[in-house]
Parts: sequence; C-alpha cells; structure tokens
Amino acid sequence: MSLLWAAGALVLSLRYRIIGIGSEHVPAEGAVLLLGNHVSWLDWMLVQIPLHRRLRYMMARSIYEWRALNWLFRFSKTIPVSKKASKGAFNEAIKALDNGDAMVVFPEGGISKRCEIEKFYRGFEIIASKSCLETIVPFYIDGMCGSRWSYAPKERAVKPGGFRRHVTVVFGPPMPRNSTAEAVREAVMHLKDSIAQ
Repeated sequence: MSLLWAAGALVLSLRYRIIGIGSEHVPAEGAVLLLGNHVSWLDWMLVQIPLHRRLRYMMARSIYEWRALNWLFRFSKTIPVSKKASKGAFNEAIKALDNGDAMVVFPEGGISKRCEIEKFYRGFEIIASKSCLETIVPFYIDGMCGSRWSYAPKERAVKPGGFRRHVTVVFGPPMPRNSTAEAVREAVMHLKDSIAQ
C-alpha cells in the first residue's frame, strides 16, 4: 500500500506542487475524523500526501463501484455510502474509528460546483457521537478550483512560465468530538481566510 501511495504521489508531483501546512495537528495514532471542503476528484489523494499515517475514506457508492478503480477503493478500505444505505456505512465508519483509524469525510456530500464551501451536512455528527472518536481535525484544500478535475470553469492557475499548479492543504487545530457541522464549517472557512491573508 505504501508503494502504491508513493507512486501516486510521484505522478501527481509532475503536475502539482503540493504544500501541506499544519500536519502536526493530525495525531500519529488513535481515532481521528478529518473534515474539509471538496473541490475536485483528486481531493482524497491531496489530503493523504502531506500525512504519514494512512487514511480511510467515505465515498459515494456510485463512484466506489467504478470498475476501473473499485479494486483500489476496496484495497484502501474505502467505505461506500448512499442515501438508501447510509446506516450500514455509518456503522462501518463507527467501527473503523473504534479500531483507532483515521477517517476522512467530505461533509458537503459532493464536489462543489462553484468551488465555494457549501453547507456541511450533519451525518458525521452521528458517527462521532457513537464512536470512540478522540478528535476532529478540519482541513482546507486550496488551488484546485478551475483544474480539469473540478467542476468550476477551467482556468490556468499556475505561475507565469510554470506548468505545475500550486495546491495547499491546510490542517487546522483539533476540535472537540462533539463539534457541530456549523462549527466545523466555520473552522474550515477560517483556514481558507488564513491562506488568503
């Protein structure tokens, strides 16, 4: 698995200059729930690359079942979720956290069509309240808006004379396990503002 991630990171580095900030906020072990914005199809890899510990993900079942990538999602223990079968997915996520895993959830429920931070849904609150979760870590992904992997109008967001798109992944200070969707969204908004300054 480590070799697979290393290969993926190498391929991405050819096109993206990925900078991780605040990775020290993510505990090296123990249950943690990482929550942040969702801008592109590559977000799940972008969150992983700055971190040493392996992450698990919740993903829409419609994407999880893609034949070309299903083997990878299974191998990485991704949890598929759908509106009709959310209870089973939530229970699996709770079990993963109880086992001390690090879980990534995109509370917007999908990739933003406008590159804005959309409403955060409260599903993760259920997972957090019923698990042995120790902490929540917010994150913000900057630089993917307008890329070929986003829904937003395409734009050339690279420095003049350069080819690589600059992408920053910022991890914020840990938050209490009982943090609400509104509170986590506000924390992610604060991370966005900190990059803009």
